[in-house]
Amino acid sequence: MKIYDITHTLNSSMPIYPGNPTFSIKKTSTIEDNGSNVSEITMGSHTGTHIDAPFHFLNDGKTIDELGIERFLGKCQVLDFTKSSDCVTDKDLKEKEINTEILLLKTKNSLVGFDKFHEDFIYLSEDGARYIKNLGVKFVGVDGLSVKKFHEKDFVHKFFLSSGILIAEGIDLEEVSEGEYFFVGLPLKIAGADASPARIILVEDKEK
Repeated sequence: MKIYDITHTLNSSMPIYPGNPTFSIKKTSTIEDNGSNVSEITMGSHTGTHIDAPFHFLNDGKTIDELGIERFLGKCQVLDFTKSSDCVTDKDLKEKEINTEILLLKTKNSLVGFDKFHEDFIYLSEDGARYIKNLGVKFVGVDGLSVKKFHEKDFVHKFFLSSGILIAEGIDLEEVSEGEYFFVGLPLKIAGADASPARIILVEDKEK
């Protein structure tokens, strides 16, 4: 068994989607002064590797704490689209044999890295989103900080979330090859939250 940690490390210099709160951590207590180290963490709900709940785009949608824990684990496929130019389309997806309810889309975003925000990140097209929904997929993960094109009208978020499809954004697939894995991605159980940071791992069965 091999485990891949596809979670970006939270730190004060990490890229943030424009307009979102930045990440910060500061000590509020030290061992020297008070006998223990305690920190205050400030961040947005969509910082780093995170999972979107339906409430992100739907006022009557479920919040992150209202989603069943079973939604965050199961068999998944990593699909390699690193040769796609600027987006993943239905044509790209039709070239793959898809047979799981959890899909992770590996693109050039993972190869470029997570050192700064890239406005030209690879995104999922509207026809690609429709194709994924028609397959019965329940969870989609992307290696950019959004599933939709930067500065364009949002369709994919609302389309997925209103269809009961959860979204993970900001995953790191640089070291992960196309194939089948077991997905575990647990968000924090935050009451009323539209999203939450998550620690996401993939487990590969080496005996297969």
